[in-house]
Parts: sequence; structure tokens; C-alpha cells
Amino acid sequence: MDALRRLSVDQWIVYLLYGATVCIPLVPIGGNILVLVAGILALLFDRQRFSGALHWLQWAVLGFILWTGFSIVNSMNIQWSAMSWFYHIGMYGSIYWLMTYYIDNELRQKTFLSLFCMTGVLVCLGAGYQYFYMTPEHIHEWVDNVHFPGLMRRMYGTLQNPNLLGEYLLFVLSVGGLGTIQVLKAKDWKRFTCMALAVICMLLCLVLTYSRGMWLSLAIVVFVAGICVERRLLYALLVVPLVLFFYHGEVSSRLWSLFSGQDTSVMLRWALWDSTMYMIEDFPIFGIGWDAFWMTYPDYNYFIQDPTVIIYHAHNLYLQVAAETGPISLCLLLAILLGHSRNIQKQKHLAIPYRYSMTLITVVVLVSGLFDHALYSQQVSMVLWQLLGFSMSVIRNKKII
Repeated sequence: MDALRRLSVDQWIVYLLYGATVCIPLVPIGGNILVLVAGILALLFDRQRFSGALHWLQWAVLGFILWTGFSIVNSMNIQWSAMSWFYHIGMYGSIYWLMTYYIDNELRQKTFLSLFCMTGVLVCLGAGYQYFYMTPEHIHEWVDNVHFPGLMRRMYGTLQNPNLLGEYLLFVLSVGGLGTIQVLKAKDWKRFTCMALAVICMLLCLVLTYSRGMWLSLAIVVFVAGICVERRLLYALLVVPLVLFFYHGEVSSRLWSLFSGQDTSVMLRWALWDSTMYMIEDFPIFGIGWDAFWMTYPDYNYFIQDPTVIIYHAHNLYLQVAAETGPISLCLLLAILLGHSRNIQKQKHLAIPYRYSMTLITVVVLVSGLFDHALYSQQVSMVLWQLLGFSMSVIRNKKII
């Protein structure tokens, strides 16, 4: 207890952020509470830390926050959109700013990255338990038995959705995978063995999500990493044609279905995208309002006949953001993602793998966003904004990781 009393406000906030790193993917409400407490402590006792000039990317983040807030005026339910905006955008902005200004030295940055990757392993363990000990009433969740009769179950764990688990695992692999390459080059065999086992575990879990969009994202991430970091990674892409031509189980059938429009999820997406385009045409400035898609979509629906079915998002990041908060908001979000990626690449003092982690994460978001809108999940978005805040901390402080 004496040690706890001696901690400064600065240290308390850092430990709360460490706790949030672990809690967000595992117990999201716990992560939200920790970020909220950290934000309150910072505002009450350490406001001066946030003074000084802002990087242009921070201005872009502020612009995105404000523009999404302006979109509320077009919502069919202004009260709902306002509450949702505070709950989601408020938390994203908080964790971004806290990470930027408190994970501000080499030790804190290394500790965060270690906790981030270890949490990914814990998520895999929880997902494995869910997959193998799933109760009978939940065993067919997220499964299309008509078009994939051999697919009995999918892994989703604490992320509650296979696509969301896939997106989260790709974030962790973007950091941990490049870290593993760095350790291999350093010939630290003990650490390499542990990290390689963790990477293999995450890849196996990613396969068991049976998420085609995430598999495609992984292939493109490996390609980009092969071009930017380690050319020998490109040989890993040979696994894809081998699976397609020599293995005829559910993994290959899911991969082949990418080139077909016959299953329900593909047909639904085409219809959703068409309807969403009409929303953008009708609301080209501020959109239909933050988190108002599920309320507005019935007015544009022509595909789903069951009125009890609620469609929460457009299954496309670009169309979703443009429809809800306007094309300008989408441009700001893309500038934020690409800007953080490019600016951290310019930090020549960083070890090469860490210079490209944010690049790979950006690739994950942009590619998976073509087929789904994983950022609809607060868990996934919180992780992304935490990583963006970490990147800004590195950019501002120029510390060697």
C-alpha cells in the first residue's frame, strides 16, 4: 500500500493505460472504465501536459472528432446519436491523447508493446476455449449451413464475432510478427521460440475464424511486409495456391467462395452497398448521423424481406463512414491512418520492424474495410486508436524502441 501511495499521478495514469491494454479485448467495460479514470486524473491534476504545439495529425484527429459530432444534426434520433458519439468517439479521443502524452519514453513504449502482444495470446486462449467447449445452442452462430454445410463452428472468443477477432489478431500480428523477425535476426533463440509459438497460435486462430476478408488482408499484409521488411516472407504466399489446389476442406471452400456471389453474405453485401450509396447521395455533407445507419437503412432497404432483421452497418468501412458522417469525415480518417503510418516510417532511428508496424495495421484496416466494417466494434476501434496514439507518441518524442 505504501508503494501505491508513493505513485505520482503520471505513474497512475500509465498503469491505468497498461491495464486498459489488457482489458479492452478481454473485458471491454473494464477497459473503458480504466481509460475514463485515467482521463479524469489527467484533466484534474495534469492538464499542463497537454499544452504546446500540436502535430498536424493531431489537428486531423480533432477535425475528425468535431466533424463526426456535427453529423449528429442529421440523425433520425439525435439523442441516441449524441449518446453514442460520446461513448465511442469520446473514448477513442481519450485513449489517443492519453497514449500520445503518457507513453512517452523508451521503457513505457516497450512495456506497452509487450503487454499488447501478450494480451493477444490471452485472447487466443479464451477463443480456443470458446471454440472447443462451445455450448450446443451457440455452435451454429456465424455459420451459413446452406452454402457451407461442412462448416460447423467459427472462432470468435471475447470479440463476439469471427471477423472482429480476425481484425484484432491481424493488429497483434502486425506488431508481434515484425518483432519476431527482429528477434530472429538478433539470434536470440529463447525469445524467438516463445514469440514464434505465439505467432503460430494467432495464425491458427485466424484460420479458425473462417473470415475470408481477414485471410485476404493477411495475404496482403504478408506481401507488404515482404516488400518493406523481409523479402523471404513472400515465399509464405505460396501456401495459398497449395491450399486451394491440394486441400479440399472448408478452408479451401471458403477461399474459393471469394470468387463467387452465391452465398448469402456476398449477396447481402452487394445489396447493402447499393443502398448505402443512395444514402451518401442524399446526405453528401454530414451524412445520416453518427451511429444512425441501423435506423436509416429500412428506408433504403430492398433486399431483406424480414422487418425484424436489424442491419447495424454497411459491411464496408468506406461506405459506412461516408454514409454516417460524410465523405469529408472519411477523408479525414484516411489521412489519419496514412499520415501516422507514413510519419512513423520516417523515424530512421527506429528498428525497421517497428517502423512498419503501423503501416501493416493501416493495410489491415484499409483492405478488410472493403468487405466489412470491423471498426463498428468499440473494442476493435479502441485498439486501433490506442495504436495510433502510441505511434504519435513515438513521432513526437523520437525515442528509440
